[in-house]
Amino acid sequence: MAVKQTKKLNDSSVTDVTTVNSTDRILMRDSSGKLIPISLANLKAALNGGVDQNVQMDGVFIMYHRKQDDYPVMVKPHKWPSLQSGGEVADGVAIVEGGKILIVAPTESSMTWSSAAVSGGGVTTSDRVTALNDWAGKANTTAQITHAECSSNAYAPGYCANYSRVNANSKGLTAGKWWLPSLGEMMMIYANMTKINYALSLISGATQLAEAAYWTSTEYSATIAWNLYLNRGCAHNTTKASSTFHVRPVSAFIA
Repeated sequence: MAVKQTKKLNDSSVTDVTTVNSTDRILMRDSSGKLIPISLANLKAALNGGVDQNVQMDGVFIMYHRKQDDYPVMVKPHKWPSLQSGGEVADGVAIVEGGKILIVAPTESSMTWSSAAVSGGGVTTSDRVTALNDWAGKANTTAQITHAECSSNAYAPGYCANYSRVNANSKGLTAGKWWLPSLGEMMMIYANMTKINYALSLISGATQLAEAAYWTSTEYSATIAWNLYLNRGCAHNTTKASSTFHVRPVSAFIA
């Protein structure tokens, strides 16, 4: 009677794989005990159990200015990798929700809100409900950057106003088309954070949203502005000139 031979893998001889290509195959054992190769696409379909990924990503798109004519376009995230391979550059991630469209920048920075106490001229309120209903981020930022205390790239309103994303033709969402999101707009980002981060993971050079505090353009007073923690959806009011928080510019679906 033949003796079945088995081979034991030596862990030290196995190299860890850090990337997986679409053409790679994974060995699986079928019901009869036979080893068969399965493609990544088929494995993904089996793990998802027939779930439609497009439905899961409803309301979130990747926006870009098409290089052939500089026209603003939004596509479902699964279509982006091939467009990016063709030389397209993402403006950002678009959220369409409740009759509003917001473009979230691919990158961010961390800084204070201003260099000193300043009444920026945007929506100013100490009432949390009023602050959460502020959707005037663009108007807020436009007023705030008229003040030297917060107009430079070193401070949240100025950084957002001067932010720029362009395609191969230097066209796109250029400086002046971005703003520091209001508290209401930042809450919209928080509500879609998981989907936004997935879309950001597909954009070359993008950084995902962090579970941390983000400045908003909604002011509490001359010395304090509202911020939102993206780890628990908690709105706080903090001193503008001494607190360093994340800053993520936003824009609109515009040419």
